[in-house]
Amino acid sequence: MEKSSARQWKAVFTATLATLALSGCAVYKLDDSALDKNAQAYQQTTPFTTDSPILEPWLIPAADDLPAVEVVQSQSANYITTSGLNFLASLLTLTLVPAVDGHEYTDTLQVVWDGETLATSSASYSIKQYFSVYFPTPMLFLGSLYETDQADLTDTLETISVIHARNIADTIAEQQPRFDRIAKDDPDALAAFVKTGDAPLFNPLAVAGIAALAPVDNRLEYHRTYAELPGYINVLPLEAQAWLIGPDGLKGWQIKEALDNGEEEAELLRKVVSSYPADLTQWNQETRRVETRYRTVFADTNPQLVTNLLETYAEKRAQWPYYPNMTDEHRRTLVENGVPASIVSYMSNTERSAELIAAAKTGPLQDAQGQMLTEEQLLERLVRKDNAGPYLSPYTSDDVFAEWVNLANNASMGASVGTAAGAMAGAYAAEKALDFVPFGLGGLIGGAVGAEIGKETGRETAISASGGWEAIKASSDRSFDSLTDMARYLKRKYGTTANFNDAVKATSQIYPEFGAVLASTY
Repeated sequence: MEKSSARQWKAVFTATLATLALSGCAVYKLDDSALDKNAQAYQQTTPFTTDSPILEPWLIPAADDLPAVEVVQSQSANYITTSGLNFLASLLTLTLVPAVDGHEYTDTLQVVWDGETLATSSASYSIKQYFSVYFPTPMLFLGSLYETDQADLTDTLETISVIHARNIADTIAEQQPRFDRIAKDDPDALAAFVKTGDAPLFNPLAVAGIAALAPVDNRLEYHRTYAELPGYINVLPLEAQAWLIGPDGLKGWQIKEALDNGEEEAELLRKVVSSYPADLTQWNQETRRVETRYRTVFADTNPQLVTNLLETYAEKRAQWPYYPNMTDEHRRTLVENGVPASIVSYMSNTERSAELIAAAKTGPLQDAQGQMLTEEQLLERLVRKDNAGPYLSPYTSDDVFAEWVNLANNASMGASVGTAAGAMAGAYAAEKALDFVPFGLGGLIGGAVGAEIGKETGRETAISASGGWEAIKASSDRSFDSLTDMARYLKRKYGTTANFNDAVKATSQIYPEFGAVLASTY
């Protein structure tokens, strides 16, 4: 009986060993050997202020009123592939020698001021995976079954914070002598120092020093001299900032100067509106389409993706170069000092319609009583009330088709023209199908299609089938100065009507480029 029991225990023990021997596993091991474990942070006087929890305990501002910098910390990961030698060894030993891969993480800290990076610190560590299919040998590496051991990772991140604080302090100490050599009472010397970029961490202090040297008299003129220095406008009092924000030629002080020199308010308003970057209007409309698409598809399945997308767009909008950071307080200052409210209200990055921008390029935006024209009135400015323009409207002033449109669509145009008309209608249809495709791909496709069918022979055949050019012109009582104006007007006014595709088809036969322009017009 005892021998039988012993045999049973032996069998169990043997089976257990066999199971362990043939059981693969994977473990993870944190490797922070690339970090300087002896790094020590130390207190250092800084030429800026910061509220970074990493730097603030160690970096002491030289004064409380210094410009504040932004501290941005980010992490990137690179996959560590199995080396050729390790793969061969693992293969030949049937994974008795475990395969090794994983990720190397680089933690980066940047000191940023007015969009420019003044200094960068980085530190790296890795998390390696030891993997075996048949044997438990990865256990010998004393790793963790989890990807990270939280306690070890916390220690590593604390070490990285110390390294960042030390690196930035070291950089400040290294750049300090270069700044010390500059005459602090000479604004031109300080400006030259900033432009060289030799000691960028001292740029905030240098720029603040220039602003502090402004004379009591002609203070604004002084600030204008240095306004293009990075961050200079931001260190000024709000009252001074208001006059310096904006595109060259349309800053507050330049508008006031033009008014004082006799330029008409209506003309200045037109300039302010028409100088708005038109591509920003198009970009904003495209991103809204993408945003709608993402909200529809991913709002439930991946809400974080939607959040990240919106944050990206918000960052891009903040970078628009028209009137960045212009606030209501700035605008109030301008109005109180003689700049008309009608102009000041458009000194912003707020999106405006394509019709408004297009109309501003052609004439005043106010009626005889000084009232702003409505969107509908501005739209009507795009169309001529005659047939003298180079591009004839497919719709008459009665909002019905011109006779040539019906002739063009009813005529048997032949294979080549039929193909052209179909392609042009396809250009617009492609744009409609690509409503949610970002960054102008609809226009790209439309342009490609338009290039294929823009053949003079097809156009001449279409004109002939429509009764000839004189007949086309005689049946039209409206026209446009450009295809862009025509596309924008027709799309906005008639784009939702049932027969709009017929208008597109006929117009594209007469003007082969029209489909491409329409496809890229918003």
